[in-house]
Amino acid sequence: MVDPHQVNTIVATTVCAFFKGLSIAQIGTEEAKPLAKQITEALNAVGCRLCPANTPP
Repeated sequence: MVDPHQVNTIVATTVCAFFKGLSIAQIGTEEAKPLAKQITEALNAVGCRLCPANTPP
């Protein structure tokens, strides 16, 4: 992972965008940040490498 903060921000933004269109559930940026951190930590724990597409392994 190149920059954990940047990856967490991207995941949090995506989570917010997903919930934005749902009338039964909403999530704000501050709530999405810890969720994003947990998601990226879980992916890292199983060996997923999150990085820009151009980054060599």
